Amino acid sequence: MRAILALLCVALVPSSGFAETTTNASRAFLHARHAAVASDSQVASAAGVEMLKSGGNAIDAACATTLALGVTNPFASGLGGGGFALVYWAKTGKTVALDFRETAPAALTARQGGDKGIRPQSGLSVGVPGEVRGLSELLRRFGALPFSRCVEPALRLSRGFAVSPWLAQQIRDEIARNPTTGPDLVAKIFSIGRQAASRLRAGDRVARPALTATLERLRRAGPEAFYRGDIAAAMVDAVSAAGGVLALDDMARYAPVEREPLTTNFLGHRVLSMPPPSAGGTIMVEVLGILANRPEEWRRKGSPTSPAYLHELAEALKHGFADRARFLGDPAFARVPLAHLLDASYHRELAQRNQPDRVLAHDAYGTPARRPTAAPRDGGTAHVSVVDEAGNAVALTTTINLEFGARIAADGIVLNDQMDDFTSERPDVFALAGSDANRPAPGKRPVSSMSPTIVLGDRGVEVVAGAAGGPRIVSATLQILLDVLVFGLDARQAMTAPRIHHQWEPDILYYEPGISIETVRALENKGQRPQSRPDIGKANLIVRSRSGLDAAADPRSGGEPAGY
Repeated sequence: MRAILALLCVALVPSSGFAETTTNASRAFLHARHAAVASDSQVASAAGVEMLKSGGNAIDAACATTLALGVTNPFASGLGGGGFALVYWAKTGKTVALDFRETAPAALTARQGGDKGIRPQSGLSVGVPGEVRGLSELLRRFGALPFSRCVEPALRLSRGFAVSPWLAQQIRDEIARNPTTGPDLVAKIFSIGRQAASRLRAGDRVARPALTATLERLRRAGPEAFYRGDIAAAMVDAVSAAGGVLALDDMARYAPVEREPLTTNFLGHRVLSMPPPSAGGTIMVEVLGILANRPEEWRRKGSPTSPAYLHELAEALKHGFADRARFLGDPAFARVPLAHLLDASYHRELAQRNQPDRVLAHDAYGTPARRPTAAPRDGGTAHVSVVDEAGNAVALTTTINLEFGARIAADGIVLNDQMDDFTSERPDVFALAGSDANRPAPGKRPVSSMSPTIVLGDRGVEVVAGAAGGPRIVSATLQILLDVLVFGLDARQAMTAPRIHHQWEPDILYYEPGISIETVRALENKGQRPQSRPDIGKANLIVRSRSGLDAAADPRSGGEPAGY
């Protein structure tokens, strides 16, 4: 049956166009016999492989790749952000989830920002950065190399690298959105003049001298130099000047948190993802549980682009996002009904509600509750997938939230604007509603859509995946997994297959151009409200094949894997 499905899929999946239209798209896919790293940057992926060839393991590679991405893609991630990591340790078979998400400063309260909430890309939107302590904790517990060694590739890159097409586009977009201040921000990040910043194009050589000095200090003095002393003071001063409340005590007190990974069995595979305050893992478990109870409605067509399958997927996503809006928050501050949301009997009940030929009433999705308080754009996020020769794996997603974070830079560090992810009286910039469980509070971590995921099978690690793109992270990661596990697509096919996204509110089914017009009309006839958008998430994927590892970076972002 699997073989037949795979053959059908090769014939039936329409070309998404990404592989054919993106510059050097053929480099987005790689077969490696022993180890692989997939990220949004060729030089960052190479930094990870450098660690592997220097005696490091998957954890060392993931940390070096993440630090390098912060240099080359300052619009997406960096030292001023935070994220989540899943680590699978092959020797013991144990998986660890580490939460190094940003926290709210002690002086941040629910009243700040008023009913409309914290203004995005403002001083108040800056949370306590967690990336440096998160990476150092991963290295302390699992790494084979010191933190200083993992900093070295990022330090070299900070002295000079070529602007990628994706970075060039993000710079153009930033200046178009903010024509008065955008050139100044870009100029500050790269220590160049305002006019030169406005003229940056793909292939131009740039450096980040201020970040070089910061990375040199971290390599010499260790990660604690980021949270105490001159570097921390520079960040606090920059945020204060922009009206924020970040304090030195906030920096000194920050600590990552180990959490129990969410685990579900799906068609004989063990799928592991992040627990709250990530919403991604909870939604994924819920969606997979619903789909597993309705295979007759979508598997019979044998195609990941059939109207029957896409309708079922959209309906399952609505249930997951409805529950996200109503219940999810930082488990240290809110009572999240996780046992209920992950219960297989609940998934069966949701599956029974769904109808193959129509949508449900708006409030019939998820578990009814008091309505959450109430067009998005992709944010700044980066995902790294790594598998090493010993079978260890890391799925790590890190972010500064929107493009260029809070648009505040200090000592070469672009600071996050993660506090916008808290709930206010209006939906956030991704049009996501939320509940009181996600209200701001000192030391609290806002809900995130980041969904680093590892799939285990009889041979150990089978898939390592994750994505960037705000709430579309969940949809992109899910569809990649389903394409591989259900429809038998290889890494290249799964990455280039067109995607959909539905987040319950707003009631819009977003789809990529690769979805045929006939399919769109069929979805409309079922009651969906389709709307085209250029892309849905930017993912990075590693799939174990019979002869090694197939790594895929997303042509949508111009990424490139590396391996050997």
